[in-house]
This record gives sequence, C-alpha cells and structure tokens, in this order.
Amino acid sequence: MTWPVLVGSRVTLKVLRPADVDSWLAGDDEEQQRWFEAPGPAPRENVVRHVSAVREAWATAGSKRHWGIWLDGILGGGIDIEDRGQGSAYLSYVVFPASRRRGAAAESISLVTAWAFENWPVNRAIAIIDELNLASRATAERAGLRFDAVADPTEYSESGRMLRYVLPRP
Repeated sequence: MTWPVLVGSRVTLKVLRPADVDSWLAGDDEEQQRWFEAPGPAPRENVVRHVSAVREAWATAGSKRHWGIWLDGILGGGIDIEDRGQGSAYLSYVVFPASRRRGAAAESISLVTAWAFENWPVNRAIAIIDELNLASRATAERAGLRFDAVADPTEYSESGRMLRYVLPRP
C-alpha cells in the first residue's frame, strides 16, 4: 500500500515503519513524557504496537492518521489527526529534542491540516493543549491556530487545565 508523503520546505512527513521504532525510542525524553503524562520512557512493545496501529489505520481508512516527522533525514517526532465527526479533526504532535525550536511542528501542522481539509469532510482542525505548555501553544499559533476556549473535559484525557486552539477550513 502507498501512503501519502507530505513534503514541506523543512520537513517530510511519512507513515512510520517497523524499522523506525528504535529512532522513535531514541527521541523519547522527559519533556514529552511530562505533557503526555507518561510514567517514563515508552516501553519498546508500546512503540511497536503504535507503529502497527498507525499502519492499520491507514490500511483500513481509520479515523486517525499519523505521520512521522523527518527533519534533515532524521525522525524528529510525530503528528496525528483524528476525524471525530461533526466537522472536527483533532491534532496531536510531539517533537524530539534534536528537532525542537526549528519550525518542524508548525510546518507539520500546516501540512497535515491541508491534507485533512482536502481529504476529509471537516471544517476545522483543533489542538487541545495544556495551558502550561507555552511552547506547544506558540507552535499552534505559528501554524495559524487561534485560542478558542478552555477545552471541554470530553475533548481530552490528560489532567490539568487544557485549552482549545482552532484552525477553520480556509
């Protein structure tokens, strides 16, 4: 099966392969564990299951699509978008330490939302972000998302005060 590769000026987004598991594990750090409320580094079997689930979602036209973010030929993180119905697609992204503060996440958000608006019947992309995660909030704003409201608890599973950022269909 051929899956879409999204190419920007700095990043290339590709569907993860089993061969990418070690690179994903190498990118795990305390910062991402903090925001995703992980108790520590992801166990290898969790990442293997994640890659398998990502590929299965693509193969079966699932509601969630995930890409790895490549920057300078190195796996620098990941981004997914999920069509949750009612015209809304939810974004989630993580950037590994070596790729942070280089514009990888903002460009990836722009590529993925353009893909979603072209391929799905959605009219807005949403990112739910911890209010204390200033870097992620700034990234969302650089990608064109705007603060909308305090997020409803039905929109997320993390603890803390979460904010909704929205990008309407152009």
